[in-house]
Amino acid sequence: MRSIDSNRTRRAVVAAIGLLSSLALPQVARADDAPVPTGAPPADAKALVDAPKETDAPKFGNPLDITNVTMSAGGQLATGNSRLLALTMNGAFEKRFNGNGIGFSLLGNYGQGAPAGETVRVTAENIQGRLRYDRYLRDELSLFLINTGRHDRFQGLDFRYNLDPGVKYLFIREPATSLWAEAGYDFQYDVRRNDARPVLDATGNPVLDANGQPTLLDKTATDHSTRLFFGYKHGFNKEVTFSTGIEYLQSIVDMTRYRLNFEALFAAKVSGGLALGLGVTARYDHLPLPGKEHLDTATTISIIYAYSDAPPKPVAPPAIAPAAQ
Repeated sequence: MRSIDSNRTRRAVVAAIGLLSSLALPQVARADDAPVPTGAPPADAKALVDAPKETDAPKFGNPLDITNVTMSAGGQLATGNSRLLALTMNGAFEKRFNGNGIGFSLLGNYGQGAPAGETVRVTAENIQGRLRYDRYLRDELSLFLINTGRHDRFQGLDFRYNLDPGVKYLFIREPATSLWAEAGYDFQYDVRRNDARPVLDATGNPVLDANGQPTLLDKTATDHSTRLFFGYKHGFNKEVTFSTGIEYLQSIVDMTRYRLNFEALFAAKVSGGLALGLGVTARYDHLPLPGKEHLDTATTISIIYAYSDAPPKPVAPPAIAPAAQ
């Protein structure tokens, strides 16, 4: 009996030990998964931080950073009883980026003609190039510097240079409408054509000096003026646009000397980037060179090609330069 009880006791002890072991072994197996000390990141924390998040919004560039390119050309050719050749061209490049704006424009006109039997002669010859830089302080406010060079045979100019620093403020900036003003200073340097230098009297005859020689104006001349410019653009719809600008220059050297320049362009889209444009320009000089008219005007019809990477909106006509000096 005593032996049987002893065996039963041994079997109970072994079973108890096995039960305790089965409970203890899982704890040992999970030792590697024990929580790390407070303050230490889990092993995969860096991966969680660096991984892209579905909630991150896409990032876009400044919608005001754009590039515009426009080119236009027109002409007329007539033969027979009337002989006429007239050509006009205009090109402009504008780019805005990171609060900066640069622009370049080039325009030119040439004409020649004569009745039948007479010698053909030049009737128009001018070309102008302009380089502009803007520094935007705000979307509607910028400081600018304009450099302009012009040749105009029939205004008596071999070359005219203008330097125009100033400030621009945009009063209206909407997708279809813009209205702005510019104010600043104008420095002008002229190199005159020799045939425009003789001083004329009231009857149009040369004024002679004591030696009987024609009195001549200086070959070069400088002027200093205040400058105001107003510009306006409007898109009636995606196909039809209008832009205009007027510039006033008042000399501070001679208060009787002032000039007005005006430009307007009406453009209608034809297809793709092509448009048909009707343009008008007028230049008024209150004190022109001797024998020259006060007012020059030109009306042109031209084909325009325009490119822009701006968001879709009414087609933009060629930029109206603050009008030709």
